[in-house]
Amino acid sequence: MANISYLSLSGKTQGLISAGCSTLDSVGNKAQPEHKAQIMVYALMHSISRSQNVNHHELIITKPVDKSSPLLAKALSDNEKMAICEFILYRTSKAGIYQPYYKINLSKARISSIDFVTPHAVLEKELEPQERIAFIYEDISWEHTLAGTNAMSKWQDRVQ
Repeated sequence: MANISYLSLSGKTQGLISAGCSTLDSVGNKAQPEHKAQIMVYALMHSISRSQNVNHHELIITKPVDKSSPLLAKALSDNEKMAICEFILYRTSKAGIYQPYYKINLSKARISSIDFVTPHAVLEKELEPQERIAFIYEDISWEHTLAGTNAMSKWQDRVQ
């Protein structure tokens, strides 16, 4: 079973951008009523590196085209700062229950790029339109909610 993640996203201007994103009207037969105010995340990629100082790279997600798509484009166009940008990763427990286990929070996040991808209608007919959204941020925190560990990295504290 695939381990889908979810994003709760609220802009300082637009409010709850992720409202209604996992509903039937938004994503069709992939609707997840228990996550209706969250954006479905198919893939998440992020890296930090260090040469002399820590380098925070973009956090990039792949998501279906949904209700949030026009709002994300507006947030990028207006350089809107996000009030909430929380990713929750899920996995299947040994009891077979789908459970949240890991959180990533970005503070002072903004959208830096959007790639809108519609698959080739003949060669990739089983695929659906998707977007890759890249976020830049000032601070990031990670929490393994089941194992009880957490950490954070602040952009302003990068020189040591």
